Amino acid sequence: MRDRWNRDTETMLLTNEQAETMLQSYYVAGYKVVKVEPTKGGLANSSFLVQTESGNQLHLRICVRDPSAAEKEYRLIQLIQGNVPTPRPIHFSTVNPISDHPFMILSWVEGTRLETIVGELRPCDVDHLGESLGGTLALIHRFQFDQFGFFNDHLEIPSPMQMGGKGLLRYAEECLLENLAGERLGEPLTEKILKFIEAECGLLDEWRGKPCLTHSDFNGSNILVKKGNAGWDVAAVIDWEFAFSGTPFFDFGNLLRAPLGEVPGIDAAIERGYKGAGGELPPQWRKMSRLTDLTAWLEFLTRRNAGINLIYDCKTQICKTMGEWV
Repeated sequence: MRDRWNRDTETMLLTNEQAETMLQSYYVAGYKVVKVEPTKGGLANSSFLVQTESGNQLHLRICVRDPSAAEKEYRLIQLIQGNVPTPRPIHFSTVNPISDHPFMILSWVEGTRLETIVGELRPCDVDHLGESLGGTLALIHRFQFDQFGFFNDHLEIPSPMQMGGKGLLRYAEECLLENLAGERLGEPLTEKILKFIEAECGLLDEWRGKPCLTHSDFNGSNILVKKGNAGWDVAAVIDWEFAFSGTPFFDFGNLLRAPLGEVPGIDAAIERGYKGAGGELPPQWRKMSRLTDLTAWLEFLTRRNAGINLIYDCKTQICKTMGEWV
């Protein structure tokens, strides 16, 4: 599904010489680059595998989509270092000698994007992988805050937001009645969605947990896995630009989208891993996650550059959620 969506920004190209120039803002001059290779998966920023003459491999990430979120992302990676599997932060700069975009240098983590192995999973793979995914989410959600909302560069929350049922309903109204989402879906479907959310959103008020770190793009594109003796394990979680202080259900809803969410037994394995690592979930966490995930599909529909495939998938997934609701 995601592989059919258009990028938010144009893909950047980088020569060996340009990568050397950027690295030399941190490393000593003469740090020779022998290979620059764009990474796959992201739809917004530009990331590269950079290999040096000495054999070092680095992750060079250029923050194109929203430069204002770059420092926040880097500080978050610093905050969770040693507690959540992520690349090691090495250097961040708002001064880019090649373009106007801030960039960061991270350690390179060997791994396979989760989305590329879902179709190959055997029944014996599901339990271990799911438990590793759930355990990783529990580690992320251990980071708690006093308020819900988006972080500034210093990981403060200057404008707290409302969560729960009222928060979801208000956000849906903004997207559908005050933005492009309603225009793209049409009046009959817009009314149906709003009535559905108004009727069901109270379920979210059953969650009494504290605001927690929410990756907000926790899916197969941003999860690297590595196969060990016991099976597939999470090697690293990457691309933290959308992270904010929210509820666990944003990440569960994202993770359990198709195709991973359609793998038999994966949700139960994720739940076991999450609880085994100390996470707490209410009995109806699956429904709460699907309900919360509507915010993402509605947000996609407000994007001016949303392509035909993305708009189609948004409509399909929203209707699927309502149609399967029991």
